[in-house]
Amino acid sequence: MSKTWDGNASDSQIFQDRAKALLSTFAQSPTPRYLIADSKLYSKDNAAQLKPLGFITRIPDTLTFVSQVIRQALREDTWQALDDTTRYHRVALCHYGMAQRWFVICSEAATQRAEKSVSKAQKHEFEAIDKQLFHLQARRFESQQSAQAALAALAESWRYHHVASTELIEHKRYAGKGRPSVKTPIKASAWQMQAKVRPNAEAIRQSKQHKGCFVLGTNIEADGLKDEEVIAAYKAQSQVEGGFRFLKDPLFFVSSLFVKKPTRIQGLLMVMTLALLVYAVAQRRLRQELVRHKESLPNQINQLTQRPTLRWVFQLLEGIHRVRVSVQGQMHDLIEGLNEVQIKILRLFGQEVCQIYQISSA
Repeated sequence: MSKTWDGNASDSQIFQDRAKALLSTFAQSPTPRYLIADSKLYSKDNAAQLKPLGFITRIPDTLTFVSQVIRQALREDTWQALDDTTRYHRVALCHYGMAQRWFVICSEAATQRAEKSVSKAQKHEFEAIDKQLFHLQARRFESQQSAQAALAALAESWRYHHVASTELIEHKRYAGKGRPSVKTPIKASAWQMQAKVRPNAEAIRQSKQHKGCFVLGTNIEADGLKDEEVIAAYKAQSQVEGGFRFLKDPLFFVSSLFVKKPTRIQGLLMVMTLALLVYAVAQRRLRQELVRHKESLPNQINQLTQRPTLRWVFQLLEGIHRVRVSVQGQMHDLIEGLNEVQIKILRLFGQEVCQIYQISSA
């Protein structure tokens, strides 16, 4: 499909139009099963198009209702184990006019990321609070109440800290000039606020728990797809995204191609999809052979791994040359530049590849 975008159109409007076109194409496909997407697809504007389709999508954290669902899940003891490191809480509800199953998912990896994120945010907040209190104690207030109100206004924005102790220091203003005596009348008093803060352990704990969870939603009935299958299908999305990351890599030179005709765009997409299929099959086969032969390859930091990316393997295979030599009028092809790692990789791809590169298969 070819479409000219208005230069004044916002990015969100462009995304919504493209999403609607994608949903329309998916609905017209011969055998649609379910659509897997990230949180940008799930919106009120797309609800009408999503309703007749089977979808699995992450629910945006920006929805207030999502926070309520996560808090409810954390309060209740109805979690189910998905595996040794992941658990989930299921909620049946109706949202955007669709009956859905929502899954609050929590894993050890997400919890560890949340702990680092919250610790970093707590540190930054403390640094900001230290500056706020420095400026606060430099001020003079007309009354104790106004000093307390100024501190309370600052504390309202604190997420991970609260006031530990406060001290109000009175600064008296005497009538007249010079050094005041015992009998010198007090003209007015000003108050200085000094405060100390400490981490709010309960708020930090709740924030770590909350950030360690995310919500998946689907309108597919449990008879069509079990809970575990819904979560597994969403997680499998990362494998597809990894392949498209390869296609968008500068080494693939896709950015250097420019076509305008819809037929050429479709042809390019077909070639890219086929290339991605070959890439995925080759990577899967290589990893299986590494496991079967109990072998490993060095990764980018020279540590052994049984799950290398094919992109990295391509780099490991650099430096191999085919040399054509003429001997008594006959042409001979020789392979030059092979090292031990390259020979190991080529043998893992099978006998046919070994024959091409003129090496033994054992």
